[in-house]
Amino acid sequence: MPGRGTIKSTQQSDSRGWLHRLGAAARAALTVLYPWRCLNCAICLPADHAFCLKCQGWIQVIHSPLCTRCGRPFASRVGPDHICSQCAQQPPSFRHARAWAAYSTPSGSPQPLRQSILRFKYERNMRAGKALAGLTAHHFSLAQEQSAGQAADYDLVIPVPLHLTRLRWRGFNQSLILARAIGLRINTPVDPWLLSRTRPTSPQTKLSREDRRANVRGAFQVNTPALAKGQRLLLVDDVYTSGATVEECARTLYQNGARSVDVFTAARVVDL
Repeated sequence: MPGRGTIKSTQQSDSRGWLHRLGAAARAALTVLYPWRCLNCAICLPADHAFCLKCQGWIQVIHSPLCTRCGRPFASRVGPDHICSQCAQQPPSFRHARAWAAYSTPSGSPQPLRQSILRFKYERNMRAGKALAGLTAHHFSLAQEQSAGQAADYDLVIPVPLHLTRLRWRGFNQSLILARAIGLRINTPVDPWLLSRTRPTSPQTKLSREDRRANVRGAFQVNTPALAKGQRLLLVDDVYTSGATVEECARTLYQNGARSVDVFTAARVVDL
């Protein structure tokens, strides 16, 4: 006759199997009631797909050749990576910056990535946010891992902070959601408190490059300098436009003793 331990083990196994089947049934029911849809055109998709093949084809992934400092892709599709003229004349405060894809495609064409980021930030579409975070982490290209499962070449992942007034209005920091996904991917802790925005800044959208720099000058502070000193930091944001915001963040981190600061964004504005 089986012992009590064997009976108990069998009962636990049956219980786990029943819970697994119940969970699968619940997920199937939710899929029927709330089908997974393309973030851009809203056609039905298999679960966990962000874009349909057609919309995915409109996303312009950034490839070499590109600037080795700011990550801006060059118009020519041949040749090695090299520093761009802008970075050569005025080196940015960060070490390297990279992005997954171009923020916009040519005028008049579908804008799947741009529309998804706008829905995430301004319509509080968390499903879009989760999908974008997963894609950003999947396409993270800066870390040089020695082998699978080992920590990447960073000590901390830092999201670009929002001012408290903007955070209250939006309800979340989109950069923190992206940073957490990347931190999980590269096995590196995320610190959302190390860097803070000390004052609200005007929207950067309609400002010139120099006005953008002036707008964010002195707008950030390191809350615990001892935690930044000597650290290799990865700064994460959603969109790289002129680079003024991430440059000011990097400058502030370096002033407080950071060893290195790299930047990664989901998208970046590219001259098309």
